[in-house]
Amino acid sequence: MALVLGGCATGSFVSGPPGQAPAPPSVETEAADEIRVAVVVGENSVHLAAPESFLLSGFPSGTPVVRKKDGSYYETTLRPDELYAPKTTVEPLGDGQVQVDGRSFQGSLEILKEPGGTLTVVNRLPIEDYVMGVLAGEIPHNWPLEALKAQAIAARTFAVLQRLTARQKGEPYDLEGTAQFQRYQGSDLVNDEIRQAVLETHGRIITYDSKPIEAFFHSNCGGETCGADEVWSRDRPYLRPVACPFGNNGAHFRWKAEIPTRDLVRKLRAAGVLVGDIVRLEAAERDESNRILELSITDADGSVQTMRGSAFRMAVGPDVIRSTRFTAQVGPASVVFNGKGWGHGVGMCQEGACGMALKGYNAFEILRYYYRGVMIEDLKQYPQLFQAELK
Repeated sequence: MALVLGGCATGSFVSGPPGQAPAPPSVETEAADEIRVAVVVGENSVHLAAPESFLLSGFPSGTPVVRKKDGSYYETTLRPDELYAPKTTVEPLGDGQVQVDGRSFQGSLEILKEPGGTLTVVNRLPIEDYVMGVLAGEIPHNWPLEALKAQAIAARTFAVLQRLTARQKGEPYDLEGTAQFQRYQGSDLVNDEIRQAVLETHGRIITYDSKPIEAFFHSNCGGETCGADEVWSRDRPYLRPVACPFGNNGAHFRWKAEIPTRDLVRKLRAAGVLVGDIVRLEAAERDESNRILELSITDADGSVQTMRGSAFRMAVGPDVIRSTRFTAQVGPASVVFNGKGWGHGVGMCQEGACGMALKGYNAFEILRYYYRGVMIEDLKQYPQLFQAELK
């Protein structure tokens, strides 16, 4: 896994010998609006490079200098046994930015030495900068401003709740920069429209009953969202099914996949569903949004097994079976799936939000359509959300 840091100007290079690494910041100096995002998790090594303007702690001494066209860079490949401390920090000075795998990041880096002998890289930065990186990763930057603003508020709300939960548990980071949480792209693709959307919604979050909501979202609902109780068996009054014709022209409204039967059998067996062959796949139960709750799988010997539709999607691959709103046709050597939507279907439909913005709805109207009975409030009204101490 390559890790590169970029920056500018001149400054200090600090690398202490064993036992003399600078202490991490205390709770008192912790920025109240800071968030910790894991951008690399569980790798055996990381390649680091940085310009002259940065501070390091816990790194090997004698880090080599590599000349590049645009200046002088410190560069090294680190492995867990080469670090002096469990936590190593890289803090660019001035306007310098960190880069990971060619992506630029605001803020600083922590390289954590994991007990299993791997490295995890955590980007620490202000939440508002993080939200910009999420917009760059989650939706096209040329969407209408009101759709970008709705996404910014939802992403900020999701991040604040994740931050609170992680710090109450004493986790080493608040969330990961993957689709399992929110796609965090970093700063490379942040443009003026994204900056404007974040600036105009600065500090705004979605609340229900004076608490931040679980602001789930997905690419396209396929015509109707579904409730959280149908997907995760947890009831949230603001996450109810809503009709959504606004995303019907979206790029991910319809999908089709053809999978060789032998590959499908292999994936199901790997998930613990012991089938020999498949002669029929059909819905045993659907929810009110027409998503499959229980899927019936008929084997060549006539036996029938059932599994959760969401479990089937994860077993086969969520980028292949893009939603649980599908039909399946079993052929001689393959299974053809035809479906609608992409994602779990809970909360805000991103392409539906874009469609609503194109029709003149503003960000607050969009959010209140997908999250029922909510309020849009200022984060400053909830100081308790930032009072969980780092452990």
